[in-house]
This record gives sequence, structure tokens and C-alpha cells, in this order.
Amino acid sequence: MEPIKVAEAQHEPRDWAYPSLAASGIVEIELPTLPGSPNPTERLHARDFGSHVAGAVERSLHGNPYPRSGLQQGPAQVLQHYVATARGAKLLDEKTLDYMGRLSKELTAEKGEHRRTYFKTMVLPFLRGLKPGPRQK
Repeated sequence: MEPIKVAEAQHEPRDWAYPSLAASGIVEIELPTLPGSPNPTERLHARDFGSHVAGAVERSLHGNPYPRSGLQQGPAQVLQHYVATARGAKLLDEKTLDYMGRLSKELTAEKGEHRRTYFKTMVLPFLRGLKPGPRQK
């Protein structure tokens, strides 16, 4: 009887990708962060993409209290960043990405309190309803 080689067993590469989890959207993705972020990438579940983007845009609406440090992008730039990252990662179909781009342009056109209202009535419900499908290769 051979002894168990614990050290070798712990370092064997394993494939933790489960097809059933992938079908339900529980797939971790890594996306580039916004310019000015202390980390180069961010990790999130694909199914949480819409709510993650909604939170990032909402934070940018409130502005950065420290103007010389941290993220400096406005809400439209944040939304455009995530449109580009979703296009690069092939998270969403082209029709959805085009609609997100249009929302970003319309958000840019709104000023002051109208921008917050537009975000709450148009952008936020759309982003919360996003359900990324299976990633295309």
C-alpha cells in the first residue's frame, strides 16, 4: 500500500467550471476597472453585471468628494466604459449594447436634477433587468 501524497494532491490543477452553474449565470468574470481605480481589474458574477453597472453609475452621479484622487468620470463616461467592457467580454448581444450606448448619450444630454431623474426612470430599470446570456466565443 502506497502512502497518500498530500502535497501533490493539493497542487493538482482542477477545473472548477460547472456547466449547470454556467447556465444559471453563476460565472465569475474579470473586467478592467475605470481609469483612476487603484485596482486594474474587478471580479463579479456575470448575472450581477447590470446591478454592478447601476451602482457604479449611481456613485458617479453623487460625484467624488475628493477631486484630486479616485475616480473622476461622470455617469455617462462610466456607462460607456461598461458598454465597452461588455462588448469586449461578449457579455451582451449587439442590440442591447447599442441601446446602452444610446442611454449613455441621452444621459450626457441631461443636466442637473434632470440627469438624476433620467437615471432613475430610464437607465436604472434597464440595468436592473439585464440578464447576460451565455458568453459568445
